Amino acid sequence: MVGVTIAVQGSNVATSTDANGNYTLTVPTGKVIVFRSVGFADKTLIVKEGQTSFNMVLDNKDNALEEVVVTALGISKSSRGIGYSTSKVSGDDLVKSGEANIIQGLAAKASGVQITSSAGTPGASSKIVLRGAASFSGDNQPLIVVDGVPIDNGLNNTKAGDDPYNQSLSGVQVANRALDINPDDIETVTILKGPAAAALYGQAAGNGAVIYTTKKVN
Repeated sequence: MVGVTIAVQGSNVATSTDANGNYTLTVPTGKVIVFRSVGFADKTLIVKEGQTSFNMVLDNKDNALEEVVVTALGISKSSRGIGYSTSKVSGDDLVKSGEANIIQGLAAKASGVQITSSAGTPGASSKIVLRGAASFSGDNQPLIVVDGVPIDNGLNNTKAGDDPYNQSLSGVQVANRALDINPDDIETVTILKGPAAAALYGQAAGNGAVIYTTKKVN
């Protein structure tokens, strides 16, 4: 194999294989050698006294650089096989945020995601915008989907101040409906940015989509 890195563990001593897979390295007895190559699992070898030649076979590990994301309608795809931008957040990260609102829990977790809390009180509404606002007067929030089911993240706007887009953020604030979902039940969150990413959901996903996948009982 060409270009395999051979390094002495815990030191700066290293080399790589040539075009024929050969290499030369001076290693003291008892030291551990680590063999590394992209797409293959690492292997280690302890140098024994009297040994002068080592032939190593690396095991294929094709999925080392693959990441699977959940896209529209719950379809799982390789992150390298889709033509649009996505971000993935684990459910553990939502829990660690300490936020009861699964929308607010995404704050500072992914690029291009803007989270705004309407108030500092528990249960106050939060709005989410992907890649900035697309409309001055319309709803700029992405579609919220939980296990393939679209969820209305709107508010009861009959009371003053219930609008999360109210620039003054004044009046009584009530929770958005995403607060009904327990962060401990979330396995992963996939954020699909832009209309092309969530085309299967139609016009409702024109501002993108946030796909929540819940934990399954084995």
